[in-house]
Amino acid sequence: MRATKSVSFFYKASGEITQLLEVFRDMCNEAIKIAIEKKPKNRFELCHQAYPRLKEHGLHTHYALSACEVAYSVYRNKRRKLTPRIVRPFLKLDNQSYKLDHLLLRIPTTPRNFIFLILQGSQYHMSFIEDSTLKRGSIVVTERTVNIPFSKEVSEFEPRGCIGLDVNERNVTVSSSNGWTCRFSEMNEIAELKERYREIRAKIARTKGRDRRVCAVLLARNGKRERNRTEQRAHVVTKRIVDAAREQQLGIKMERLFGIRRLYAKNNGQGNLFRARMNTWVFGEILRQVDYKAKWIGVPRWFVNPRGTSRNCPDCGSRVAPLAGRKLYCLKCDKTWDRDDLASKNIMACAVPQARPFMGSGEGERGADGSNPPSRWREGKPGG
Repeated sequence: MRATKSVSFFYKASGEITQLLEVFRDMCNEAIKIAIEKKPKNRFELCHQAYPRLKEHGLHTHYALSACEVAYSVYRNKRRKLTPRIVRPFLKLDNQSYKLDHLLLRIPTTPRNFIFLILQGSQYHMSFIEDSTLKRGSIVVTERTVNIPFSKEVSEFEPRGCIGLDVNERNVTVSSSNGWTCRFSEMNEIAELKERYREIRAKIARTKGRDRRVCAVLLARNGKRERNRTEQRAHVVTKRIVDAAREQQLGIKMERLFGIRRLYAKNNGQGNLFRARMNTWVFGEILRQVDYKAKWIGVPRWFVNPRGTSRNCPDCGSRVAPLAGRKLYCLKCDKTWDRDDLASKNIMACAVPQARPFMGSGEGERGADGSNPPSRWREGKPGG
């Protein structure tokens, strides 16, 4: 199994590289127009049709081929009737056209002419560059960053059990096949961040709405801060979950969530604040990070249907009744469950049927084998 991770390097752009990015963007837009006019069946046919016109820009052959590849992907994925167009300048190059020596990147412009970029790297970045076992793919250069994908062959280990991952608006709840549950409350910080920046955007719209230029600059600046702070907190949670799964030799089971945004669309009878909360819920980012991080280190992962995971008792399988305060009651077992704990246990049981939780084990107690939760998990807030 091949695992891929993209690493971003910052650099200081010069006038020469900025002009190159703009020329490549124009090449992509020109190839998109050709694709709309001639309707090629594949990107190789588009390369044959657009190559003579793209070579008139005077750049290296690799740029014409990369522009056709980008243009065909945009042409195939267009969702609107309007002509698609790339706005931001960038460039894409295959792994045969550039050379990376330590933190010095060499990219061609014309035959036997090159541009050199000095990348800014930390110890984390150097761990990828100095690893000779990693293969490099096509790079994407923007006005501020160089994104380099690294890939390697990974073999998944045979799991001793599994964990169930339930992503909620205010927490991430994890249940282990050993019979205990942990809860990570960083999602509460993310929700508060989202609420704070919603108020900031509303204030900007009230005070600077008449000046579109100033309003756009302020919104972009605060949007970047919100995104960076949200992703940082999400990385903290997902790294602890994946590292603990590898330490305990456990697989990860997650819900396959889709269609969530359609539930909170406009004109559906819900309040604006409620829809704003649910439409800024970062469930997709949490699942994406867990998925690629687990794949990178060989942790098995599965996706299950989320339907009914908060409806049935994990001990007896009977229907539970809702109570106040996100509590659920099983009449047959005469037991009260926390909604998030119950969902994570049901997700975990679906992952590996033979690794069902210990019958009647309490939340935060020792597992069925007498073991304690992993040290990394004990850093989170225990459930129950």
